[in-house]
Amino acid sequence: MLFDLQSGKRRRVVQITFGTLAAIFAISFVFFGVGSGGIGGIGDLLGGGGGGGGDASSAFDEDIEAAEARLAVNPSDTAALSELVTLHFQAGRQAVDENGALTSDGEEELRLGADAWNKYVKASKSNVDTGVATIAFQTFDALGATSFEEARTSTSSSEALTAVNSAVADWEAAAETNRILVERQPTSANYTRLAYYLYLSGQTEAADQAAEQAKKAKGGTPADVDAQTQQAKALGTQLQAAIKQLTKEQQATGGGATGGGENPLGGLGGGLGGSG
Repeated sequence: MLFDLQSGKRRRVVQITFGTLAAIFAISFVFFGVGSGGIGGIGDLLGGGGGGGGDASSAFDEDIEAAEARLAVNPSDTAALSELVTLHFQAGRQAVDENGALTSDGEEELRLGADAWNKYVKASKSNVDTGVATIAFQTFDALGATSFEEARTSTSSSEALTAVNSAVADWEAAAETNRILVERQPTSANYTRLAYYLYLSGQTEAADQAAEQAKKAKGGTPADVDAQTQQAKALGTQLQAAIKQLTKEQQATGGGATGGGENPLGGLGGGLGGSG
């Protein structure tokens, strides 16, 4: 199996791919502003939240319940939905462990915020507030990084495949959310960020187009844009190759046990494949 410790060659390929991608995240979040400034990211989410844990996140419960009560009366209440996007993000950033990583409660808060965002976009007929879009972008960014870390450290190919596909879906959502910011503020930084997440989610052609726009937009130069996107482009391609490999192994085993023992996701089979 790909994650079987006895399969050294394939294991090294995936370890290199995932390990290098983890490194580029750390570099890119700092290099072109993801995680700092107006558009936050996993660094901002986990570094600035204070590590308050579940007790700190519960400080938002009353406000969340109040917004949900308004939604019960009017499911299309855009103000209530936008509040939930922000409130769940704020609650999630407090729910971290001693190492600054999201707890399961923190991830659940962000998932609820992502759900509120999707409902908000639909209810507002895409006429969304850029401030709310920024929070949603940060939410998907953090969820993608969290799922990727789960995939990177997994010893089960099934669990890794599930987590990687989740990460790709979140990166795609981050890219789509960033399109709104690009439309409102067509700066080189926003186009570069769009290209970055499109590359990670496997949308290479669209990412190339965004990168070209970044080079022409205000504040950008071809050299800067290439420096910020070319590694992401290469790694996005490697990541899609790893997903295909995982998918093939799932299909070959019918979702059965992997190298580490009984597969905890045994009944999934090859149906997780599709994103490569």
